Amino acid sequence: MLGKTNRAYFNGNNPFHKKVDLKEAVIVKLIFIAASLAILVSLAILYTLVNGSIEFFLSPKVSILQFFTGTQWTPNGTDPSFGILPLLSGTVLIAGGSILIATPLGVGAAVYLTQFANKKISSIAKPIIELLAGIPSIVYGFFALIVISPILREYFGASYFNAASAIIVMSIMILPIIVSVSDDSMRAVPRELKEGSLAVGATKWETAIKVVMPAASSGIIASILLGLARALGETMVVALAAGNVAKLTLNPLNQVQTMTAYIAQVATGDIPPGLAVSAAFAIGLVLFAITYVINYIAGLVVLRIQNAGGTASNKKKKINLVNPLGNKSNTKLTSSQINNNLEIKKIESENTLGFRHKIGKIGIVSVGSCLAFAIVFLGFLMFSILEQGLSGININFLTSYPSSNPAIAGIYPVILGSIYLVGLAMIFSLPVSVGAAVYLTEFAKDNAYTRILRRLIQNLAGVPSIVFGLVGLTVFVRIFGFGTSVLSGSLTLSLMIMPIIIVTTEEALKGIPKSFRDAARGLGATKWQTVRHHVIPYALPGTLTGSILALSRAIGETAPILFIASVFAKTAPGSIFDGFLALPVTIFFWTRHPKLQFQNLAASTIIILLIILFAMNLLAMIIRQRSQANRDW
Repeated sequence: MLGKTNRAYFNGNNPFHKKVDLKEAVIVKLIFIAASLAILVSLAILYTLVNGSIEFFLSPKVSILQFFTGTQWTPNGTDPSFGILPLLSGTVLIAGGSILIATPLGVGAAVYLTQFANKKISSIAKPIIELLAGIPSIVYGFFALIVISPILREYFGASYFNAASAIIVMSIMILPIIVSVSDDSMRAVPRELKEGSLAVGATKWETAIKVVMPAASSGIIASILLGLARALGETMVVALAAGNVAKLTLNPLNQVQTMTAYIAQVATGDIPPGLAVSAAFAIGLVLFAITYVINYIAGLVVLRIQNAGGTASNKKKKINLVNPLGNKSNTKLTSSQINNNLEIKKIESENTLGFRHKIGKIGIVSVGSCLAFAIVFLGFLMFSILEQGLSGININFLTSYPSSNPAIAGIYPVILGSIYLVGLAMIFSLPVSVGAAVYLTEFAKDNAYTRILRRLIQNLAGVPSIVFGLVGLTVFVRIFGFGTSVLSGSLTLSLMIMPIIIVTTEEALKGIPKSFRDAARGLGATKWQTVRHHVIPYALPGTLTGSILALSRAIGETAPILFIASVFAKTAPGSIFDGFLALPVTIFFWTRHPKLQFQNLAASTIIILLIILFAMNLLAMIIRQRSQANRDW
């Protein structure tokens, strides 16, 4: 028989258990707060854009109707005009043109990788696609202005700044998005559909075009929408290559200005203080609304594809598509419906098998050429930058300070400024992001609040980077009074990379087998002890990989810190409250310099930036491969 003391001990009155429960409750509250920061960040974005827009629209010189319908954008001068249509048309021209080029290239490359490429080709092509995705937009902007634009001027009579160069380069920049999402969607197509098509006599090419692509159409559409949103929110390519003249035109050889380019123009100080500066917030609000809607629609489809499950029982063949956003809306198609929807048509008798195979070979060569084009473009880009900038890299360049004399200018404080900036950003964002991911994966219940949190995090990942610059300027520089300092820049970047770390950490946590958790709980461990000692350690490689990738994006970002970087900073920051220069910002200003010597210095700086980024991505790949090799489950 148990005494009263022992019975109380086992009934939960053990002081040790109470201490543990209290500790866990505090920890769960803290990571809950970390996850809830997504709401504060979203509110900060809305406050920044709405507050700035209200200030703009309350001006007697501004009419809301004129803003949305006016065809003149002349914010400077005695009689300013604020019609957004020229900026909107420039944005649509470049984004639409780039998506028209990127869609067939990206979908074609995805078809080749998923349906025809062998393992050797895939092992070479996929890292190249990842390299294209990892190249900062400032590098693409430099390439558009210095390499592509002169070609267009010589052979097509384009203006010095032109939309065509931005379109060409941006189409390659968004190509990895379309390839990646389309690839995932096509690989999710049930195998029995392809086998059934081949069984009735279709060739591999006919199966790919008439079966696989229709079945993956929702994912392909989502990839196009994501690419479009990325193009709409891009800043540096259009700011460098397209120009700063806002006008209604459909001629890509002319100079145009986009919404993001105008905001960047305000950030660089090219627009004098006044109403023209506050107009950037109204433009940012319009841009945010457009990209939000596109990202929202695309996100619904992408997340559905990622969590889609395809099962085929012997009795009833069905494809079960599960909505990953938690709605659990299933779409079930019977085998007869599949045949009807995919419209696997009989090959007409007059078409010989030989002729069909020839058509197939032409098709395979065509989609293979799409992938080859991306590889050739990457090679051309790297060769052009190395040719222009490699000779300028020496010990003096790496150890000298910025100067108005290109012969003695260097990037020593610029490198240190980038290191301080991203290092501090990681200190701010990593614990918060990991805590948020742990809460959402291990402790959060499926309710309205957590679904809102997930949706907000997803949407934050699609916010144009230039918008984060407006938030950093408003919140950290002005409201908190941190000024144009390392602290303001790092906090701005931390807001931008938090969604990336949260998503990658969630995926790493979900990859840990449930049996690990069950075994630990069965041995008496609490839920937090299980997560702390068994789940997080095994998920650490995935977390580190995501963090490194987020860090590499932060170090290559230009737009968010244009409002915060100190153009006149010539030395490395001595404290977090000092001004700074970073590698991408320096590249931006040197690229815009009329002297060729500074453009060569920009190319040299790009090489240094790419070396840093490639090293970080290589480290992430090594961590990922080693973690996969060491897994025993």
